[in-house]
Amino acid sequence: MFVNTIKSVVFGSMLMLSTASVALAQPSLPAPEFQIKPASKFTCAPHTRTYIVKSLTNAKGKGIRCVKFANGSRRNRLPRIAWYGEGNWSGRTYRHVGQAFYRGRNLIGFASDMHGNGEYFNGNFNGNLKLQFVSGSKIRVTGAWNEEWIPVKSTSYKPLPRPKTCGNYFDQYKVSDLTGKRRGSGLRCVLRVGRKNTTWFGNGNWGRSTYSHIGTRGYKGYGASDICDTPFGPICNKFAFGSLKLTPAGSGFNVTGAWSEKWRK
Repeated sequence: MFVNTIKSVVFGSMLMLSTASVALAQPSLPAPEFQIKPASKFTCAPHTRTYIVKSLTNAKGKGIRCVKFANGSRRNRLPRIAWYGEGNWSGRTYRHVGQAFYRGRNLIGFASDMHGNGEYFNGNFNGNLKLQFVSGSKIRVTGAWNEEWIPVKSTSYKPLPRPKTCGNYFDQYKVSDLTGKRRGSGLRCVLRVGRKNTTWFGNGNWGRSTYSHIGTRGYKGYGASDICDTPFGPICNKFAFGSLKLTPAGSGFNVTGAWSEKWRK
């Protein structure tokens, strides 16, 4: 199920052009479909860590990474981190989900762009990202991307509108209550690259309250953390590893434990 196409990157993390692409100086590139609005204070906290993004090649842009730490080590096949990221490079927007695993001494990253909600970029990164923890708490990403993630409590940033579709690089599921008693709906974007059926981004609503979260797997099983700030929240919870059970059912999963959800394609 892995997508093996590896694309080169210009402007740091996300600007991908094939060898036949038009040069950036030419005016034929389409304008971004999102309008970059004035920024306000934003944080991924309290259940995921907030990072801002700096290009290692001096590309212009702004972005955030909401990072969930997990139990991955050199002795197992679990993710060390999972993350949701979004932003823009030179005004061209992107949104992605990623996970990183140890392969020997190296921390190798896998990520896929979400697409179909107005995002400009649409790339897939199947193990061609190398992550390093530097200066204590920063995360440096090289390989197909060239960027550094800097931890902050909050930052001046205006998030992109809530996504309604995942794009071609994910297994996409529609969500409803498993028992049919709760009113609500949702979206689950499950990564294919890396270890399949391990990490996902989800959003939706129960009643009139909206939520967004990152889910992944630890020693004891699956867990998830809400991203609580506007427009991701306001539902704001953390679900410990092992509190969620995903059981294959039909064209998707039944999710039990702390949740009672039906995921179907």
